[in-house]
This record gives sequence, C-alpha cells and structure tokens, in this order.
Amino acid sequence: MRGVPGSRTVSYGPNRGFVERNVRPGYISRTYVGFGRPYVYVYREYRYRGFPYYHYVPAFYYGPRFYSWVLAPWLVPVPYAWVGIGRPAPWFGYYAGYFAPYPLYSSPYFWLTDYLLAEDLRLAYEAQKASARNQSAAQPVAAGQEAALSPAIKALIVEEVKQQLQTESLASLRTLTSEEPELGNGGESLPSALKQRFFVVSSDLDVTSGGRACALTPGDILQRQSKELAADGTVLAEVVSSKPGSCPAESVFAIAMDDLQEMHNQFREQIDAGLKLLAENHANGLPAAPPSEEQKYLEGTAAPV
Repeated sequence: MRGVPGSRTVSYGPNRGFVERNVRPGYISRTYVGFGRPYVYVYREYRYRGFPYYHYVPAFYYGPRFYSWVLAPWLVPVPYAWVGIGRPAPWFGYYAGYFAPYPLYSSPYFWLTDYLLAEDLRLAYEAQKASARNQSAAQPVAAGQEAALSPAIKALIVEEVKQQLQTESLASLRTLTSEEPELGNGGESLPSALKQRFFVVSSDLDVTSGGRACALTPGDILQRQSKELAADGTVLAEVVSSKPGSCPAESVFAIAMDDLQEMHNQFREQIDAGLKLLAENHANGLPAAPPSEEQKYLEGTAAPV
C-alpha cells in the first residue's frame, strides 16, 4: 500500500496490510483494502499500567429487536452453504482437517462463530498463497475422520461470541456519545482482552514457549491464563488448538497485552462484519432478520485514506 503523509503503513505480506493515521486526538483509523474496495476501522488509545493499547470503536449498533433475534434460537435448525457468500472457497478444502463448519445452525450466534473462524482461515490461505515465506507455516491440513478444531473448543468460542453480542446489545441501549472500556480497580481503562478468555489468532505472530521459538497462525485458538500484567506488559497464554506448523497445543508463553488486544479487536471486527451480513440478509439461505434499526456511531467512523 502507498504511504500517505502523516500516516504509517503496515504490511502483513504482499496483499495484506493497512494505512494508519490520526483522525483526532486519541483516535486512529486503519484503512484496509478488501474485495476491491477500502474499508476503515477506528480505534481509541488508552493506557493501562503504563502500557498503551488501542480499543476498537464500532461504526454502528443495531436496535434491541435485532440483537434479541441474533441471541435467540431458531425454531428449526438450518443448514448453510458457505460458498454462498458470493465467492469461491478453495481454502475450505485446504483446511478441511482443521476446521469443519457446523452442519446445522440453531441460532445466528453459532453461524457468527463459524463466520469469524472462516474469515481468519480464508485470510491465512490467501496470505500463504501470495507469499512463499509462509509456506512452512501454513501447510494443507488433510481431512481425517474428525477436524482438529474440536466441538469442545469451538463451544468455548461460541460462548465468547455470545458474551460479545450481549455486551454490544447493552451498549446499544446507552446514549451513543462515547464507548469506554470498563474501569479497573485502579480507575484505569481495562483492556477488553483482559476480560476475554479464549482468542482466535488472526495474524501471524512469533512467540517463545519453553525456550523455543514457534509461530502462531490465523485460526489457532489461545486461552489467556493470567489476569494481571507482568512488569514487561505481558500475560501468560496457552495454545488450546493449532494447525500443523503452528505452536503445538499446550504451549505456554508470554504475550504482550497489546498483541492480545489486537486479537480482541479483530474478533470484534469479524463479528460486526458478520452481523452486517445478517442485518442486510446477505447470508443467503439463513432465515431473514428483523429490521436492524442500524444506528451510526460517529466516533467509530472515518474516511478511507
């Protein structure tokens, strides 16, 4: 991506990255390019225990009826054809031995869980295909009798998705003038990552476990183990599910709080992208959503670079 005066360009490989710039005091925007058009996310800067981090600011909320629908069961479970989003999905075969979508969906939040996992794996597939550097870290996962990402681990992610949807539903009922993280015991703004327990890795990250370096890749699942920051601004985490080439399950390592917060931010971004598909009834084959009563949240909006 081209540099822009007063901005910072971050690349994840030949076809992934963003342009970051300040949009107003304490706020930054990141402009990505996907599916042929730019899209923008906004973040607000905070400090916790002396360490800075960025908190995702949503661009919109929905009405109470829509959130109630998303969190409620459907009368009859429904199947979903994942190629029906409107683009081919060759990565499904590539990761067939790791990820298997639910055969039926009993509620929108189960679909949202598979949506965010699918998007992270799709991005990983496209990144490794575009860059020979990632060939050793992202190899095809052959299909077996059972996917490595087990139903029990997926159920933990489902609960995180439900909790996030409940949080957004409550936030939508407040006056939309500001969204602040919860205050910790010391009166500081508590990073949302320190409230979430299970995380979906959304970009490549190198860590050290047991004195050995290893890589985390999109779609791997982590559990945060410690609640408080160490003096160096890290918390302990453990791999609970991973693909071949990634850090093996049960690897324990220290991860910077801001890296974990980035995973939380991208977790929210994927949920919001899936919610928009549901709200606009673009997830072809799923039951139609009620009127979404979408409300723009001006602090979460910015023009693309």
